[in-house]
Amino acid sequence: MYTLEAILARYRTLEGALGEFPSARLIQLPQNIGIIPVVEALLQELAIYYQGGTKGTNPDIQKLSKPLHPDFERLTVGVEKFARHLSHRGIVAYVEATFTGAYGGHATMIWHNGKRIGEPDNNINDVLRFLEVVSQSGLDEFDTLGLGRHRTTKKWLSNNAS
Repeated sequence: MYTLEAILARYRTLEGALGEFPSARLIQLPQNIGIIPVVEALLQELAIYYQGGTKGTNPDIQKLSKPLHPDFERLTVGVEKFARHLSHRGIVAYVEATFTGAYGGHATMIWHNGKRIGEPDNNINDVLRFLEVVSQSGLDEFDTLGLGRHRTTKKWLSNNAS
């Protein structure tokens, strides 16, 4: 099984923008792309910050909004508001990928200047090209960035601890 739920953008777009969210981690990928893995703790922090909770809210009972679109599992109100905020600094994408064996798929969304660009897409490589990722010989953009190196979103945090 493979899962990825993450915010992607040019590294400089994301750099220095995570101060309010202790669970947010910015990891630098090749070609100056940054990834923020969207794990459960970050979802809760975003819900508290953007959905009217308080820091004293018990994260075990904090209610997360439902996904904003049926193609997504974790694109909640908090994630979208965070992505919109970040997009005032540059193009920001939210991506999800889930595969079990040969079955699964992608879902992506892009924002720029606080607004959604287009409709959800189902191809992460399209989004990566939009972020100006150039594929290496014999690889697609996804593999060029090494997005398949960790089988779960949580592994991005444990294998890239700062």
